[in-house]
Amino acid sequence: MNLAEALAVLQSAGEQVSDHELGPLSAEAELHALGLDSVQLLEMITIAEQSIGLRLPDEAFGRVRTVGDLCEVLTAATPERQAGAR
Repeated sequence: MNLAEALAVLQSAGEQVSDHELGPLSAEAELHALGLDSVQLLEMITIAEQSIGLRLPDEAFGRVRTVGDLCEVLTAATPERQAGAR
């Protein structure tokens, strides 16, 4: 998974949980600026996990502040990235 694919997954997940128009997501966007409450943000992450077929470790979210940070967590967790790290 690359940045564009991760952004698309998050865009779709965000649209499913948001009660307002998110507009196109950018890597630089702060998560708190998306207008999602904490429950919606968790739902967005859960939908993204389901979309890529992985459960992300909770500790991976400790430093996540932007959409790009969340994309990095998603791309790092994908099987092709993990296989390349071995």
